Amino acid sequence: MSTTGLGMPALPPRTAQPTWKQAWDTALYGPSGFLRSNPLQLTRGRTELADFVAERAEGFDELVLLGAAGLLAPDLSARVPRLMIRGDLPDDFGGLVVALDWLAHVPTHVVRADDDGRPRIVHVDPVTGEEILGSQVSDPGVPATIGDWLSRHWPLPEPFARAEVGTAREAAWRDVVRRLGGGAAIALEPGHTRESRPADGSLRTPSGGLPVPDGARDLLADVALDALAESCGGRFVLEDGLSRVELG
Repeated sequence: MSTTGLGMPALPPRTAQPTWKQAWDTALYGPSGFLRSNPLQLTRGRTELADFVAERAEGFDELVLLGAAGLLAPDLSARVPRLMIRGDLPDDFGGLVVALDWLAHVPTHVVRADDDGRPRIVHVDPVTGEEILGSQVSDPGVPATIGDWLSRHWPLPEPFARAEVGTAREAAWRDVVRRLGGGAAIALEPGHTRESRPADGSLRTPSGGLPVPDGARDLLADVALDALAESCGGRFVLEDGLSRVELG
């Protein structure tokens, strides 16, 4: 256990810096957030994605596109003119919902194991990107769902290992699923499963630069797709290099 110079147990560092989840949310969606003036970009082949969505849209009259999938609207309107492509998702929706890189942009808590292997919430300086470890996930005041999710889906096996907690992504996708009334939903997301969790986490910028939550750059992290599928009763599919979760 880490100790002070007097041999007493060290308390979690006190910091005025926000958690990564708070800083990430402000950096993307705050008043001056990056995505307020910079729409998501397609990170995969446009034609292949349009082919995939058009094929799955057979049998549906309406289509909702979330995240970068919205950029496919002109292609799909020309190819499948019978489809009504809408920007909202009403309750009891009977059409097809396709999310592309949408959940990867839902901010999450970032957790890192300290030198004793105890998972702690990571805080970050929004200007410099400098990180500091905060409370243990088992401490009072930290939502128990964070520790529960880590134990179930992404246990940190050794000191300094990192994880992005999937609870916020799963809540967002369950809200989509809740609104379906005979429709179907597909999440096309960069992701991993328990067998391939990245030891250092996956929080990054698409350009490969330092992930600083200053509002000047995009930020995303891969999705724990097996955990997402389990949370909504869906199924994880890896086909032709395209990972996704499907429901319906």
